[in-house]
Amino acid sequence: MAAGCAAGRPRAGDRAQPDPDRPRDHIRGDRSALGSKAKGVGEDVPYLAIDTATQTLSVAVGEQGKLLGEATTQLSKNHSVKMMPLLEGLMSNLDLAPDTLQGIVVGRGPGSYTGVRIAVTAAKAFAMALKIPLVGVSSLDALARHGAMSDALIVPMFDARRKQAYTAFYEVQNGEFVKITDDQLMVLDDLIKAINSRMVVRRLDKRPVKVLLLGDGAQAHREELRERLGEKALFAPSPSHDFVRAAHLLEAGIPLIEAGEAHDAATFAPEYLQLVEAEKKWLEAQGAGGKTE
Repeated sequence: MAAGCAAGRPRAGDRAQPDPDRPRDHIRGDRSALGSKAKGVGEDVPYLAIDTATQTLSVAVGEQGKLLGEATTQLSKNHSVKMMPLLEGLMSNLDLAPDTLQGIVVGRGPGSYTGVRIAVTAAKAFAMALKIPLVGVSSLDALARHGAMSDALIVPMFDARRKQAYTAFYEVQNGEFVKITDDQLMVLDDLIKAINSRMVVRRLDKRPVKVLLLGDGAQAHREELRERLGEKALFAPSPSHDFVRAAHLLEAGIPLIEAGEAHDAATFAPEYLQLVEAEKKWLEAQGAGGKTE
């Protein structure tokens, strides 16, 4: 587990490393082919965020410290069909053309194997076509930000079936919202044990012995979590706190882009955390010396 890392920071292995001796505009790429004007001081600098890792489809456009617009659906299917009309409608309502975008933040997963790929594939295509920077942020980071003002341990949970969840731990430390573990796929028993272990640390630190559980994973296992964690367990105060918001991706991703911490769009890949069933069967067959059709 990685402790104390700022939530949403790209991993060094897949980050495009900017040359500190080159001007910032080099990171964003040459926009002249699109006919867009250079941004002046005080002009809007919009960024786009997209997430399709779960049953939620969310897109948002904003600037540093300012949300311009957001559109979210909870249809749990057809993200590939619904995403572009949703995005086009949002951009149209904001009177923004694609070539005004200065960067893209995408939810990189974990989550649905198919769902994660939809947003990542689109974001990579936009970044390369528009020659603008791309940064991937954990979709769990976006969900966790619903609890950014809480003094409890924050545990977002995406249901991964078979009593498993994609999850990570977050806390406010010294006034900063930080991620204290890596994204993980955990069975419910192990997750509860990890939460209880963290509660011991929080008790010793004289911090509230409370955990805020967010997401469809928390709701899927609500009764068992409440029974086994007792009064320590808190849940989302409303359904609106149980889904990923693209606006939260912007909060995490814009500072990274403006600090030059963009990913290489050509090699950027989603975060799955587990193999799809077909891959598991193939690997099992290879390990057993068998063959698959």
